[in-house]
Amino acid sequence: MDNEYIIMSEVSENNNVTQRELSKKLGVSVSTVNVLMNKMIREGLIKMTQVSQKQVFYMLTPVGMMEKAQKTVRYLKGHYRAIYETKEKIKSILDGLNQENDIIYVLMGNDEMSEILSIATHEYKSKNNKANIVVVQSIVDIDVKGYESPILLHVMLDIDIVDEDVMNEDMIKKHVDNSNLKIMNLVETL
Repeated sequence: MDNEYIIMSEVSENNNVTQRELSKKLGVSVSTVNVLMNKMIREGLIKMTQVSQKQVFYMLTPVGMMEKAQKTVRYLKGHYRAIYETKEKIKSILDGLNQENDIIYVLMGNDEMSEILSIATHEYKSKNNKANIVVVQSIVDIDVKGYESPILLHVMLDIDIVDEDVMNEDMIKKHVDNSNLKIMNLVETL
């Protein structure tokens, strides 16, 4: 998010917000906030009313409300585009892995990246119904017996198993009991 958007959001929620509070929120100096506020006042995005010698009220103008809404839409469109592109890259990776491996285990977590992986996997499987892809919630659900080239795909930086310590790839292979198991961290691949 850009600083102007954050200022507009803060002003719309609290018209007696101080420049000092804004500087802490933005992580910039008070003088930087002052420059931004004066610019936004000149542009007609924010109106300032002097209540007393030490107190100032800020208000988002109708133009400021429109600008805030437009910035929100641009932000959402940009993030949606990034999510869509990531999902398409994942499906392309799944296609390559499907060609090279006889089974793909997809380990899901509870984060946003896992949600994107889940959607991409579902879409890929629905168009490639012969793909041998198994979605699992834990590595204890992985059974690689009978497979020559199994692969585990995940998006987590650390993989937990039941209530044990965070495991590395060697510990996962030992737990799964298959040295042929390849492990791919999708985040590192993207």
